[in-house]
Amino acid sequence: MTPPSPGKGRKALATLGATFLLGCLVAVVSNSGRSPAQKGSDKAIIGLDTEANQVESGQFSWQIVPRERDLCSSGSENCMATKCCKASGFHCYAKDDEVAHCTKTCSPSATNLCSPLSETMQLEADYMNPARSLFCFSLYAQDTGSPTPSYEVELLTEQFKRKASIFACEQYEVYSDVEISLGGGFLTKVITDEKGDWHFAKRKETGAWVNTGIFIRAWKSVKESGKYTNYEWVVKVDPDAVFVPERLRDRIQWMPRTINGVMLQNCQYVDYGFFGSLEVLSKRAFEVLVDNVDTCYTQIDWKVGIKHGKYGPMGEDLFMEICMEKNGVNKVEAFDITTDGACEAKRPTDQAKNKKWHSDCKVMTPAMHPFKKPDEWVQCLEATLAQ
Repeated sequence: MTPPSPGKGRKALATLGATFLLGCLVAVVSNSGRSPAQKGSDKAIIGLDTEANQVESGQFSWQIVPRERDLCSSGSENCMATKCCKASGFHCYAKDDEVAHCTKTCSPSATNLCSPLSETMQLEADYMNPARSLFCFSLYAQDTGSPTPSYEVELLTEQFKRKASIFACEQYEVYSDVEISLGGGFLTKVITDEKGDWHFAKRKETGAWVNTGIFIRAWKSVKESGKYTNYEWVVKVDPDAVFVPERLRDRIQWMPRTINGVMLQNCQYVDYGFFGSLEVLSKRAFEVLVDNVDTCYTQIDWKVGIKHGKYGPMGEDLFMEICMEKNGVNKVEAFDITTDGACEAKRPTDQAKNKKWHSDCKVMTPAMHPFKKPDEWVQCLEATLAQ
């Protein structure tokens, strides 16, 4: 089909102007600190889709084809048909009219077009307005299952005292299996194990309970409270992450928010790049998650895990990513929102296999992780704020 003609009016043209290529969203993200007027020139860089579908109302909307990562292509496969890549940070580039491959980068040559392939996404109606408001939450479990001492109560208490981390967001909550005061009359919000699935299995490496069940209950409590509805982003922060909300606001305020919702990928070069230390969802994405979580609970084999249980049951971040992906939520790359030792790509070359590595915090990322003891956490906060 051809694009809408001028005769279709301003609404059709506005829809055209709001449609960006998925594979080129990095161009939008890299200019996230710019104003809408400054960003106007990006349309020439990003490009606009030229194929439209006409709906029954007679108005034009733009093709959106939600894609599950399992249906995308690996690096060795021809991605001409799928137009997407399994690994985060890889993009599908056409070599010619028949062959395309997933690569990190691509340099055009006489024998390689390096034409980026992508699917289209339709942005929310107010995409030209900055989206800065945050509903933030953390979760504390007294019963971790692990023999290693947990300092999460002390971390959260320190954060509340300093009005730092989630307590510097516009609205916040802390969910827990127990009611504990963090000071100043602020109490954790108790959630209960209604399905009896919080303690069904432990991680081999840490001895901690698999956390998916307790987080599903926390997500539902967020939805039930309704507090998140007044804000544009829903953000989950691990207690052992040093988090500076103002940096996140500045980073994401111009990021594309689609009508399907977006989740921000924060770890590159892995099949599932949505890591749990800092989970950032548009409000719409969070609603898609909680509206479909019961179906995902039964349809996703999360208690076994991916690759026939090779890595054990799914943690909450992987379950969340797959559930949203299966229900059409779009992914946007934002690898610079965390400096996370859990993400191998973030570690220095000589520390690539050191899972206990963490930053010296002399960085400006919105979050740094992990800092499991209060004194380490405070030192990191002070170091990053001094930058």
